[in-house]
Amino acid sequence: MTEQKRPLPTKNRRRGPDWLLQSLNWLSVAGWVVFVIAMGFSHLAKPEVQYGFLQYLDIQVRDYWDPTLTARLIYLLWWCCGISLLSLLLNRFRLKRADDHLRYNLVVLLLMSSAVLLYLAVIL
Repeated sequence: MTEQKRPLPTKNRRRGPDWLLQSLNWLSVAGWVVFVIAMGFSHLAKPEVQYGFLQYLDIQVRDYWDPTLTARLIYLLWWCCGISLLSLLLNRFRLKRADDHLRYNLVVLLLMSSAVLLYLAVIL
């Protein structure tokens, strides 16, 4: 019977997170902060609800999307998509070892921001 030689385990030379991992973490946080700000803009830009009490008092409400806030909302959502795509590309080049992981929060951020952009494209 012949002996099979196992490959020697490679030495892990990483001494904690380097600048690329730190930048990926900060890009992820920045993307989510921009998304939360964009959701605030969407709340302010959407049409107001005309409740029965407002109709009774004959108070006019805005029944259209505010154009200036909607433009800022779309701009912020494109920034979210760009940040998440950049982070995913950098992470793709970084995934070389078994203990490296895919950043699913960036995938979710990309899907959510693109879904809101698609929704706005359909209703506007």
